[in-house]
Amino acid sequence: MRSNFISKLQFIQIAWKWLSCQIQFLTHPKPHLESTDYLIWRRQFLRERLRLGLWLGLFWTSLSGIYAIYYVVFEFEQLQADFLKFHGDASIAEKYQAATFTIYIAIISVLIICLIGQRTSWGQRYPAGLFLIFACSLNQLIEQIICTFFDIPIAPDTLIFLAIAVLIPVHWRLHLISQALPITYYAVVYPLIGLITVGDSDTYALYSIGRMIEIAWVCSVSNLSVYLYERLKQSEFVANRQLQMLIHSVSHDLKAPVIGTATVLKRLLNQTTNESTDEIQVERSTLDRLLQGSDRQLMLIDSLLEAHRTEVQGIILHCEPMQLKPVVDSVLVDLQHGLVKKRIRLVNQITNELPLVNADACQVWRVLSNLIGNVLKHNPHGIELILDATVLESRPDRKVRLWRNRRTAKTKQLIHAEVPMLFCIVQDNGVGIAPELCQRLFEPYSRGFQARYMPGVGMGLYICEQIITAHGGKIGVISSPQNGSTFWFTLPLNPI
Repeated sequence: MRSNFISKLQFIQIAWKWLSCQIQFLTHPKPHLESTDYLIWRRQFLRERLRLGLWLGLFWTSLSGIYAIYYVVFEFEQLQADFLKFHGDASIAEKYQAATFTIYIAIISVLIICLIGQRTSWGQRYPAGLFLIFACSLNQLIEQIICTFFDIPIAPDTLIFLAIAVLIPVHWRLHLISQALPITYYAVVYPLIGLITVGDSDTYALYSIGRMIEIAWVCSVSNLSVYLYERLKQSEFVANRQLQMLIHSVSHDLKAPVIGTATVLKRLLNQTTNESTDEIQVERSTLDRLLQGSDRQLMLIDSLLEAHRTEVQGIILHCEPMQLKPVVDSVLVDLQHGLVKKRIRLVNQITNELPLVNADACQVWRVLSNLIGNVLKHNPHGIELILDATVLESRPDRKVRLWRNRRTAKTKQLIHAEVPMLFCIVQDNGVGIAPELCQRLFEPYSRGFQARYMPGVGMGLYICEQIITAHGGKIGVISSPQNGSTFWFTLPLNPI
């Protein structure tokens, strides 16, 4: 008897070491992109819900323990009769009685220790560890371990899995671990140590197809619900962060012209007071400055309205056969002042020999104006700007070679076209863009590292993508720091 007890204890120790390694692996996964504010919220939420769960668990466990102890003490004869009827051995009732006392004393003690521990520095530092102890005290893992020494196998209670998932809907990996422990103990440990019957009855009757489906169904639903809740909260934090960035950028950009206008007006009023006259003489340059500030404010407001209209209604196109060169020439005329001021070396390789495209000229003008305007806005003086276009045939293996500038190697981009397209590029040899920023450059409210010093709300490239996508084309960027940038987009050719 003693040797059998020792062998069971040794096996439990080995199994626990193996499970500890698996828990360590699951609770410390590879780092993933989660915002710091979300991680702080999740940690605080876990602490608060864990505190509530510990009090609820202690209350209901104490209530269940009182009833169970009453039954095994005052209804002991009925308990013996039940074991004799269903398991063919009335002596098991004595083991069950002793196991009941041990189980509830152990569980209540663990919950009290957790309640005390969550107030300590260790508990504040490792809430995930407290969660696993709390979950294992309620999901019958402690009962399974204790009942092992009384030769009574216990099946996991799937209702507890759902209850814990509803109460603490974060950290789905911890839920998965807390569910896997009692299931593994019942499905693996019991058969390995030979504890598969209670008296004359086979406990594997509990492992019917229906029982296995129930366990799999409850575990998948509870874990999936926790996972989806976490994804929803992450999206909420991302949206809040984008909104904060938008408010910061708009307030910063609107504040500058307003302060400038107020400064000019105050100076003029002070001048009037000193000269004791109601007439004010305003220089043309002052009016130009005030007008520029007003135009900048209107531009920001129009950007917000355009972003909202694009989200709600989408891009409305009026497509017709058109040449690309006149649109490009129109954009260059409008940006001529900026090109000259920044001494841009323009290389315009777009000619009238290009085939017609089926597109909305006004919307294509917006795309080109935004892309070229970004080159002027984000780069120093004296850079080279290349505009080019080529026909992309409808062959999936077609490779389009993009030249960044003469000093860099050529970059190949594989573009798949289902129909013939016109492949257009806006290329510069300026400061370039970091790879991590390129991945989210076409997202709404996305701005560069110098955005705080420049007007705009980060919607330009997002709207460009919406326009090109509405045409049935694609848009992208290839860039790296100090190696310039190549923005490219495709437009459908006019069918002949």
